[in-house]
Amino acid sequence: MSDTLVHTTRLDLSPLHADAVDALLAGDGERLGRLTGARFLTPAAPPYMADALPVVRDRLRERPEETHWWNWLVVERETGEAVGSVAFGGPVGAEGAVLVGYAIYTEYEGRGYATEAVKAMIAWAFTQPGVREVRALAPVWNTPALRVAENVGMRPVASEEDDDVGEVLLYAVTAPAFVGSA
Repeated sequence: MSDTLVHTTRLDLSPLHADAVDALLAGDGERLGRLTGARFLTPAAPPYMADALPVVRDRLRERPEETHWWNWLVVERETGEAVGSVAFGGPVGAEGAVLVGYAIYTEYEGRGYATEAVKAMIAWAFTQPGVREVRALAPVWNTPALRVAENVGMRPVASEEDDDVGEVLLYAVTAPAFVGSA
């Protein structure tokens, strides 16, 4: 796979460029394969990510240098199949924090891919200039998302009410705590 930057025991992760995001939105599995080197059993956005992808694609067209701060494709190395995505919510902010989100295709859930991918991306983020904290948001009813956040060393630090999904927990991990827990 070209542009692969992060590897785990079972996974390869690489940033999705604007053209790949466009192909994902179009459901064009053949084009996705050419652009990413991965096989897509479901050439569609992973759960919960479809609404944000048009905005991400447009942003990447304007600022391709930010590619690493948006969606990363998660590929199972052994099969070459796309299993999901880990996404940052943009470049590191002035306070030193980045937001991470994650989604695994339904047919690959329950195999630990989200935990493995998010842990690797947190480690990657902490090697980037200015990143001191990685945060995640998860509705209280989304038990798998909460479990992933906790499994990668994040702890709840706040909650807020969202009109669409109800109570949402803000999880965070700081660079020293993450490095110290390894």
